[in-house]
Amino acid sequence: MPLQFIFGPSGSGKSYHLYHQIIDESRLHQEQNYIVLVPEQFTMQTQKDLVNMHPCHGIMNIDVLSFVRLSYRVFEETGGGTLPVLDDEGKNLILRKIAGDYEGELKVLGGNMKKLGYISEVKSVISEFAQYDITEEELERVMETAGEESRLYYKLKDIQVLYRGFMEYLEKKYITKEELLDVLSQMVCKSDMLKN
Repeated sequence: MPLQFIFGPSGSGKSYHLYHQIIDESRLHQEQNYIVLVPEQFTMQTQKDLVNMHPCHGIMNIDVLSFVRLSYRVFEETGGGTLPVLDDEGKNLILRKIAGDYEGELKVLGGNMKKLGYISEVKSVISEFAQYDITEEELERVMETAGEESRLYYKLKDIQVLYRGFMEYLEKKYITKEELLDVLSQMVCKSDMLKN
């Protein structure tokens, strides 16, 4: 099946059309497996919708997956992604350790790191850096633009110290959820499940 784009405003029947199309295809080619990729929060609802719409009320050869679930399936099949995936609580614990290790270098954030919820906020910033591929060099450029007389400069300097320490700690031990798709993209070509 070639790549198709289906456009339309909200509520115009795009999903309904796609679900019917995948159901029809799955009934015509029962020996083939089909994958429906949806955002994580919609996997259960999409499965329910497909089962309700299917004439046999079953979807034996249709898998409804999010990109995270797809990653795990491909890793299981190919043997890739052998490093454990670090969840948010694990990130918080590691950041607390890193903050303690580098406490002397933290000029602005050092005093706040023990405040309730502060580690979680720093974790969110670092997660976004990883998610959007913001490197230390890019942080350096922003710091230069802000200038050393700016308070932002020193906050970013502290975040840079924590970011570097965090990434060094994770290296060859863990991967984060933000890195899952990068690892998946390296493994896709080895997956028989995704061929054709």
